[in-house]
Amino acid sequence: MKEYHDEQKKPESERKSRKAICRDVAEKWKAMKKPVTVSADTLQRRLEGGWTCGQFNAEQNSWLSPEEEESVVAYCIELGNRGFPLNHSRLKFHVDTLLEARLQSNFPKGGVGKNWTERFILRHSACLSQYWSKPLDTAHGWAVNPSTNKAWYDILGRTIKTEGIKDDCLWAADETGFQPGGGLKEQVIGAANKKTQHQQRDGNRENITVMVTICADGEEIPPTIIYKGQTLMTNWHQDNTLNAS
Repeated sequence: MKEYHDEQKKPESERKSRKAICRDVAEKWKAMKKPVTVSADTLQRRLEGGWTCGQFNAEQNSWLSPEEEESVVAYCIELGNRGFPLNHSRLKFHVDTLLEARLQSNFPKGGVGKNWTERFILRHSACLSQYWSKPLDTAHGWAVNPSTNKAWYDILGRTIKTEGIKDDCLWAADETGFQPGGGLKEQVIGAANKKTQHQQRDGNRENITVMVTICADGEEIPPTIIYKGQTLMTNWHQDNTLNAS
């Protein structure tokens, strides 16, 4: 349509026909490795005010209201930014849940059609796109930088403010493992002119996991210690100054 309107600005003797314009546009798409057939009849229909398939689906065959569509787009973007992007099945489940709550018995049991999510993404191609997911751990080292840290805390702060989460509901937990026989390096003393000073230690290589939890208001709960074993040993509770479980 843009090519056609540009042609109308030229003298009448130099204007291309609709078929010639469609052929030129098709060649441009072909050069970009996107073979698309452009119909002169479709161009004429569009010039006369006809709808595209996407416009028809959006206006006449859409389950969601414009406001609901905007909220679903924002939801997709938000989850993607957090590293939990939706796939087609989860997007369909989210939309089905939303529509079932509004339409109740008027909403079909099967939900929206199996191709609905494809058309939804196409309608909102300016905001949404499809990608092959990449495991986060492959880029874990690259993510430790001021920009991503700021983005993370912006998301966290916005969520806390939007949802009205109080300090006593914010808990952080972490775990660490260690071997009971030691394993940490330390400065020791030995004879001069040696390359290495060995130190005997317990050969036990079993790992003990400790989980600690603390609240944003300063409250804490006793740590959890996980041993490898089939039965509880009484010496695990000896000298338990932190009342760990």
